[in-house]
Amino acid sequence: METYTADAVALLVYLVDGLPGHADRVFAEAEAGETVIQAPTTALAEVLYSVSRDKDVRGVRLAGSPEETRQALLANGPVSVTPVAEEDLAEYVHVVGEFTIHDALVVASHRARKTDAVITTDGAIRDAGVPTVWK
Repeated sequence: METYTADAVALLVYLVDGLPGHADRVFAEAEAGETVIQAPTTALAEVLYSVSRDKDVRGVRLAGSPEETRQALLANGPVSVTPVAEEDLAEYVHVVGEFTIHDALVVASHRARKTDAVITTDGAIRDAGVPTVWK
């Protein structure tokens, strides 16, 4: 079964139903139990923070509370949480100089868990040679 790592932007765009084709297919497959989408706790924390601030995503205002969002993504949704662990930090030390703190944690999680790709719009991650899914 294919496994992906999602960053905060991918999760936020999923919440407003604005994903482009390939990323939307991956989320649909995860909803059907055909693939796995993991997200580091830091990415999920970013999403919950954005929801708590009523942030707009792609022109759509986020609705619901942080708890409703957590339920929608994790308890009732297609995402599983991956806490930052020792193996993530072992990868993190190799990439921390190349990325922002949040991007480095996403890349470290992807590498530590050997996921197939990162679901992201982030050009820095893509340009670093990390396999990505978006369009």
